[in-house]
Amino acid sequence: MKHRLFIITVILLFLFPLTLQALTLDEEKKYGKEVYFEITKSATLNNDPYLAFYLKTIKDRLESVVSLPFPIVLTILESQSPNAFATLGGYVYITTGLIALCDREEELAGVLAHEFAHIGRRHIAKRLEKQKFINVGVLATMLLSMAVGDSRAKEAIMTTGAASASALSLKYSREDEDEADRAGSQNADKAGYGGLGTAEFLKKLRATGGDKTLPQYLLTHPYHDERIIKIENQWAGSKVTVKTDFFPFLLVRVKIIHKPMGAPLDDTWVSRYLKDKNDPVNAYAASLIYSLKGNMNEAVDIVTAIRSPFKNMFMGELLVSARRFSEAIMALKDQTSSLSRYYLALAYEGTGNYQMAADTLRDLSRYGSTYPELYQKLGMIV
Repeated sequence: MKHRLFIITVILLFLFPLTLQALTLDEEKKYGKEVYFEITKSATLNNDPYLAFYLKTIKDRLESVVSLPFPIVLTILESQSPNAFATLGGYVYITTGLIALCDREEELAGVLAHEFAHIGRRHIAKRLEKQKFINVGVLATMLLSMAVGDSRAKEAIMTTGAASASALSLKYSREDEDEADRAGSQNADKAGYGGLGTAEFLKKLRATGGDKTLPQYLLTHPYHDERIIKIENQWAGSKVTVKTDFFPFLLVRVKIIHKPMGAPLDDTWVSRYLKDKNDPVNAYAASLIYSLKGNMNEAVDIVTAIRSPFKNMFMGELLVSARRFSEAIMALKDQTSSLSRYYLALAYEGTGNYQMAADTLRDLSRYGSTYPELYQKLGMIV
């Protein structure tokens, strides 16, 4: 039903396109929001607070070092297809598949910095200005179908007659990509991530063959080798200066919890833990496997022995999932991280202390842009 309604919307919007001249900033923001609504109506949005909260931290760090025409609205799509793309008005989308492909945080930050550079230079808007109209529905469908591999959405494009590559000039020029590489790498370095993240990610995408599965107009064109060389020459020796010690845990979580639909849980993680119980990342991975299998006691026992500054946060989440709310409060009450505070709010709610739960969630309201479920949770409590 969701796909059917979306396809109907696409057809209607194709019949009634919006006349387009030069886009003002207000118009670009308006169209960007309309595209956002179309995408979020049909896409599967990621609802993991770990990803949402942590990616907002990366986003804020990058935004703080650059002047942009719009505030960034970052949306995480649940899809195994590795992709990230910027649209109109400051809206940026990234898939869980892309996050899982990154080995280090600076690679993810480099990808986001690159997309933010497209926003800053208004590359999409300038390309669309060359068209006589903008069709919000078809634009959203094209982006979504290519980003998440939605075959039904692709079929919708074909049935509306909008399959021609000239329908919307979404393909970045080589100059656009070079400019986004330069600005993105510079901003990533200013934010403390060094300037090599984009190049490292492009090498990984090329090595895995992932670039062959992505649509041509969302690719950065077949200039990978040249782009990589340029970035590496310019930023050779640049260093990461921010703390990224949480990212390995986040990466494990993405690979385990956000695995392909229907794929079995990978007991390889448990085997790694049994071989080296002192490795905190292996231990966290094993605890996730056991918790997903319903063996909460084993998961709690493993986390109890983890040597990590994130131990109490991991424990608090497990205890909330096990409905051991009072124990969760004890584990989380002195923690200061945003994720710990979020699970503390859930623990307060579980004990019936709705006032404390609401107050704690209000303190986290700044994360609502990347984690809308926070607003829903607050609304239900209040």
